[in-house]
Amino acid sequence: MVDVKGVILASGTGTRFNDCTPKQFVKLAGLPVIVHTLKVFESCQQISGIVIVTQAEFVEQIWQYVSLYNLHKVCKVVVGGETRQESSRIGIACCGPDTEYVLVHDAVRPFVTHLILETMIDAAITHRAVDTVIPSADTIVEVDADGFIASIPDRNTLRRGQTPQAFAYSLIADAHLQAQSDGIENATDDCALVLRQGHKVFVVPGDDQNIKITYPLDLHIADKLFQLKTRDGQDVDDVATLRDMVFVVIGGTSGIGLKLVEHLRRLSGRVYSFSRSTVPAVDVTSLESLQIAFASVLAVSNRIDFIINCSGDLIRKDVENMSLEEWQHIVATNCTGAFLVAKAAIPVLKPQKSGALFFVGSSSYTRGREGYAAYSSSKAALVNFCQALAEELSPWNIRVNVVSPGRVDTPMRFRNFGNEVPGSLLDPDDVARVFVKMLTVDTTGSVLEIS
Repeated sequence: MVDVKGVILASGTGTRFNDCTPKQFVKLAGLPVIVHTLKVFESCQQISGIVIVTQAEFVEQIWQYVSLYNLHKVCKVVVGGETRQESSRIGIACCGPDTEYVLVHDAVRPFVTHLILETMIDAAITHRAVDTVIPSADTIVEVDADGFIASIPDRNTLRRGQTPQAFAYSLIADAHLQAQSDGIENATDDCALVLRQGHKVFVVPGDDQNIKITYPLDLHIADKLFQLKTRDGQDVDDVATLRDMVFVVIGGTSGIGLKLVEHLRRLSGRVYSFSRSTVPAVDVTSLESLQIAFASVLAVSNRIDFIINCSGDLIRKDVENMSLEEWQHIVATNCTGAFLVAKAAIPVLKPQKSGALFFVGSSSYTRGREGYAAYSSSKAALVNFCQALAEELSPWNIRVNVVSPGRVDTPMRFRNFGNEVPGSLLDPDDVARVFVKMLTVDTTGSVLEIS
């Protein structure tokens, strides 16, 4: 296996971000932006080590992140320079003599994926210098010194550069030394330095979602991207990691919850299902019933690894025809119930300094529709609640996520719609199978969609 290092550039001051906190340290979906980025590099099997380049005043803060979030591949946190070029040169120089290939990446691109990293590494082994690019949707205009259009290049040949950029280590190290010797001090792109050496740079497709967080608006876009983030079986860890863990499923006697319990029991003998029909009976609108249920599990298992709330309800009515009691019931079940589950769960999970809370959401949270005012509002509130809770609980290594399926063939659905077109609904067994895989994700504060 070749030695591949990742150099993460985190020296930005945030002047364009208009915030006293540099953008790489701002919280996004429960974690600092840089931690999202580092987790992708950490979990990529082909990356052997990570060098982080930052400002002197943030070195200790990053080392705290390394310890808190178990980022074992981070081998160095070093102080960068006054320019991106200098910071990149320092990071590359600190990779060590055994390094064969290096990936240079912006800390504020948290949506980089394993697929991008692995594609870049494979291409670098073949071509020695590789850039990540995406097509330009806009016409690019070249302007002269007087403010007039000088030319309009054919955008079919234009691409927008992203990171990471990947290089044979000796090639990029020499390119930086040569640029320094030639008095070039403020190159904004490592590939430009390689091109100066007369070496071609190959390009591979990037990802439109691999955005760089530069301005305040970018953070809002990134937050929405995390809300809409989807995972599939190729993106998650082996479900074998869930074997013999302790699961509590609330609403586990019907619909998605029932099928989820069946799948989990193939992995663990410690799966506890609760609802209003079980003993003890659990109603998500009753804090006491939740506390009693969790205590009964702790009495026999000593810990709880996952608490999954599948309880929910839907009444399809326009606002004009919906009674106050019906509105309050939907809000109490779908939103206040999540609050009470969390209230009962926190004293259980905090002492463990580990664990996960998962809630079942709905695709209806993204937009209110006629007849769904109560349901859509409650599911939107659930998402925002979980994102806030994720930030609160991240210091204790407790993950909080929402699994959001599309339309599913459940008794709740049937009560509101009756028979529907065959094949138009998701099978609850299929949803549960994917749900189990979702439990292995390492993100927090995310909406994980099943469609």
